[in-house]
Amino acid sequence: MLVQITKGVFVNTDRIKAIVPVNNVMAKQLRETASYSNKMVNLTYGAQARSVIYIDSGHVLILAEKAARIKQKLLKKRGMERHSG
Repeated sequence: MLVQITKGVFVNTDRIKAIVPVNNVMAKQLRETASYSNKMVNLTYGAQARSVIYIDSGHVLILAEKAARIKQKLLKKRGMERHSG
């Protein structure tokens, strides 16, 4: 299921492994590893980076949206799916 995280950015929720704030130690390690393997995608559009999404393919998405807000959107979408299906 695709969820719109920010304007023009959609993420498949089945592939998300972790959502962490950008200042988290794990996020820093993920970014470093992804940058060496060319699997880092910067989706901030020039804004300050606030969260990191780790995908099962090893890609790391850098976003300007706060991690808590992204998690909130995912939970809201899952709740809507349960009520409609």
